[in-house]
Amino acid sequence: MKRASWTLALLAVLATAVAWYRLFHQGDAWARWPHWGAMIGLSVLGVATLAAGTRHAKVGIAVACTLLGVQAALIACSLAGVHVLAADVFPNARLASVVGVVVVLAMFGLVRRRVWGRWLGAALGAQGAVSGGLNAYWYWKVDAAGNLREWECIMWVTAIGGALILANAAALATPSHDTTWSSRDRLIGLLRATIIAAFVAGLMLLVYAWLQPIAPETRTTAFVLAAALAVGGVLAVRGKLAGALVLVVAGIGLVAQTAITALDTPVAERQIALYYAVF
Repeated sequence: MKRASWTLALLAVLATAVAWYRLFHQGDAWARWPHWGAMIGLSVLGVATLAAGTRHAKVGIAVACTLLGVQAALIACSLAGVHVLAADVFPNARLASVVGVVVVLAMFGLVRRRVWGRWLGAALGAQGAVSGGLNAYWYWKVDAAGNLREWECIMWVTAIGGALILANAAALATPSHDTTWSSRDRLIGLLRATIIAAFVAGLMLLVYAWLQPIAPETRTTAFVLAAALAVGGVLAVRGKLAGALVLVVAGIGLVAQTAITALDTPVAERQIALYYAVF
């Protein structure tokens, strides 16, 4: 496993220990089997990731797919009207459907050792780690009475699970037959990072547009940018120059989207605007 990935996995394991203490040291009356199961599962998968290291790529794929599979199962349950958790994690059916499709695609790509599957898995992991981490920090600050403990638990699980997915996906070697993407050329490396960032930003634009359009006039442009990032990312993965150009133009659009959203957001919701600006 690459040193950066192993370090990230170690941080995820340490964060799991912090989460155990934070969530349960004052009592566990709020917890049910999904919460205990999630925390135990993260502990086991985190240790497995560290133990596997560079020797067992199949273990890394299995860990990442297990975590993605749990997410896919929760989405399927939500769409079927079966709520495993008291908190409604997927209140929008359209968003849940899109995320579910992306998660299944990432699992397929990882199992088939496709380079795009590795990138898509890394993007989902990065999104979960950053989004869950920011939200867990926020719930930690406001949850003095403990009445938001389940939501904080969900965010801890999202952050730690995302970090483990990212660590395992990023540690996988690019297939040797894929000479373009295995190149150490600086521009190729930059394009790889841009594609992953596009996958992350595209999904968050849909979250913004469908769940929390704090500046309603930027809702339509969020859809347009999400579509552009998806198209550009797919074309770039296929080695098309047009894909890189679309990503560059969409990147400029993201800067404008972020600026306009921040300027038009009410002062009371500026913190939410900053949250989306991260992505």
